[in-house]
Amino acid sequence: MSYTIGSQRFSSANTDFIETKADAEMIVQEAQAHIMKGVDEINDDLSEATPGLGGVISKINRVIHQAEQELGEDGFIKKKILKDGENGVFLQRIDIEVDVEGSNKTLVRTFTISTIADVFRYGAVTPGDMKLNGAPFIKGDVFVGNDLRLHDEANFIANAYSLWAETSYPSIQGDLAVKGQYEIPGWLWDWEISEEELDAYFEMKPRIVDENPDVAPLKVLEYINQKKNDPMSKINARGYPGNIEEIEGYQVIKKGYERQGKSPKAPDRFYGDTYIRGDLKLTGSTLKVDGNLIVDGNITIEPDGNDESSLTVDGSIYVHENATLTGTILLPEGKFMYINGYPTNENCNGNNSKNNKCGIDISNLTFQGSLYTNHEIDIREDLNMNGTLYTRLGGRIENLSNESGGTLVVVSEGELRIANNNLYNNEPKTINAFFYTNSHLDIYGVGSNLKILGGVYGRNVTLNAVKGSSSNNYFPGSTNFSTNRDPLYVQNNQDSINPQLSRLTIEYAQGLILNPPDGIPTVEKVTVKEIDQHFYSQ
Repeated sequence: MSYTIGSQRFSSANTDFIETKADAEMIVQEAQAHIMKGVDEINDDLSEATPGLGGVISKINRVIHQAEQELGEDGFIKKKILKDGENGVFLQRIDIEVDVEGSNKTLVRTFTISTIADVFRYGAVTPGDMKLNGAPFIKGDVFVGNDLRLHDEANFIANAYSLWAETSYPSIQGDLAVKGQYEIPGWLWDWEISEEELDAYFEMKPRIVDENPDVAPLKVLEYINQKKNDPMSKINARGYPGNIEEIEGYQVIKKGYERQGKSPKAPDRFYGDTYIRGDLKLTGSTLKVDGNLIVDGNITIEPDGNDESSLTVDGSIYVHENATLTGTILLPEGKFMYINGYPTNENCNGNNSKNNKCGIDISNLTFQGSLYTNHEIDIREDLNMNGTLYTRLGGRIENLSNESGGTLVVVSEGELRIANNNLYNNEPKTINAFFYTNSHLDIYGVGSNLKILGGVYGRNVTLNAVKGSSSNNYFPGSTNFSTNRDPLYVQNNQDSINPQLSRLTIEYAQGLILNPPDGIPTVEKVTVKEIDQHFYSQ
């Protein structure tokens, strides 16, 4: 009998807690709904006119104040400005806290109000089609604007041939919204499958939701052209006599600048805005510029043995031609580096004696600031950057690391291909990055082993992955899915391997929103994003 009475008491107390918990959740929900309604009204006003960001922030503050008044003594709202609107980025963290009556617990719901584009709030997002070939593992929410294609084989490239490795189906730990249809490959065309059949085509099945976020393409070309047409672009020594010493307030370095090591033949510092007439080349050396820097030709930052090069500029950098960057480049917050990416004769075909390269070559670069190029990027080694890199023609990213402590955001108009990262290693290489392109995005995790803390966006997205070990040499319990000339051995029994041992993992990082990198794209509206909800004991 005592057991029954005790059970009844526990059941009664538990029921009371569930009821008061629901009451607290309702109070929080009403406060958040008031704020979201106010933000919607602000966005309606923005569609008719474009007030300054300061005016928008004032309206947001009024909305939150009204929510506080309605909440009254039932709870309180904590506010923290993370980005104050400088450079168009406004970000505010909101915590609504409500005590659960009759207990020592408090309900806390955290969300953000910001001008950061919606696309940076998902683990993987596309307005078009998404192909999950094999066993990629996504920890975060996924949105697909058209069709989602699921396959139990992963694609890889060997000797210029497109080949396939047998593996298992993908895993998503989060929400999935698909506006088109679900498909699997057939003999002649893709076959449509129903939502009810999805259990057979996911190793870890997501929660299916109905969402319709704003995933309209970012205006990447507009962002790049703004920097291309910066007032610095109008300052040009071409046509001036060779002995001119100053142009529009910029001191002129007449015959280019080259410095190796600590050579006394070239100064290690320029005071004020500086225009280099010709190329800039640092080899195992340092240069400090107290102002803006314009390079009329190419820029090369490279090591000399174990001696690295560094360039520190107290302004922005404008490069008229190409760049090869290995070392360190430091800019103040809010400043940028623009690289045109074309030689003077715009010949990128390699049939001229003066210059046969276009775009940016990056390897082992530490960069502070935001970087723009009118051509393409070629990242072959590490890029440590808490900032945003914009490219018009896309590029290829290999063997990437980011140990800056922040997030690298790559924003592209052209195609991005991410391959040959951490080849054949069993431990994944973790990078803090978000990859965005208005064209196709391809990421490979077959020979590669990569964990992306951030997210991905592409007009169309294709992810390829196997699980466990892979190698270009035979190991026990493996099968070769390539040729004997260029073998690729993959661990057998893929279905029995833990999904979290995928060789391509994308894990959404909240830090991308709570600590956005310099230069992250913004939109001309305000968005609300729930980050977390939890109870804590007082």
